[in-house]
Amino acid sequence: MPKSKPAKSIFISILTIAALILIVLGCKSLSLPGAKMNMFEGTNAQDGAAKVKAKLGVDNVKVSRMEIHEDRISIVVQDPAKPKNFDEYTYEKGSLSGPKPVPAMTIGNQELTADKSRLFDLSEVNLDMVPDVCRKAAEKSQVEDGKCENISIDWQSARWTRSKEENDRLAAAKADEMQKQIQAGKFDAMKSIRESGGDLAVTWRVWIRGPRATKDFWVDSKGTVWDYH
Repeated sequence: MPKSKPAKSIFISILTIAALILIVLGCKSLSLPGAKMNMFEGTNAQDGAAKVKAKLGVDNVKVSRMEIHEDRISIVVQDPAKPKNFDEYTYEKGSLSGPKPVPAMTIGNQELTADKSRLFDLSEVNLDMVPDVCRKAAEKSQVEDGKCENISIDWQSARWTRSKEENDRLAAAKADEMQKQIQAGKFDAMKSIRESGGDLAVTWRVWIRGPRATKDFWVDSKGTVWDYH
């Protein structure tokens, strides 16, 4: 005997509610600790950085470097309570681990502790750009089936985030100024060397890997992908 119209309506309503519940539960499960997360998608990388900031409890988190992989994001920061120390925090599967002590780099007799290192503020890095940067780099790479494998963010020479024409113009201006100082007897070689190491910018380096090839790109703070190959 066929079901009455009221019975059919109730049955459809029940199925609709059940489907909505499953969708909501599925979305929530993506943010639960232990759930697999792709750091190159959505706001996952940004969420990880927010967890680090909340853990440290300070407005200005000072960062040495960041590494983003498909399954995790790692951030090396200066310990606000002990400014000489570096600590690493890792956000993976919805959970934050750390702090993990990170040794300071030693050059000769000098130990580059966190308070003596060049750091940048976590808020300066727009991690919401991650999905778009991965997409643009993959398209520019022309690597067959290429996907984002790794993103590193730290201080690099600013020349990687400028056009060749701009770099040539700046180099020519610097050479011209040097020549003028030499002619005037005011050239300071040591000062010139020190200043040459100061042309740095917080820069992304993005690796795109495919089954047959890998290619890397430099990316500036605005998300522009630069190719210097």
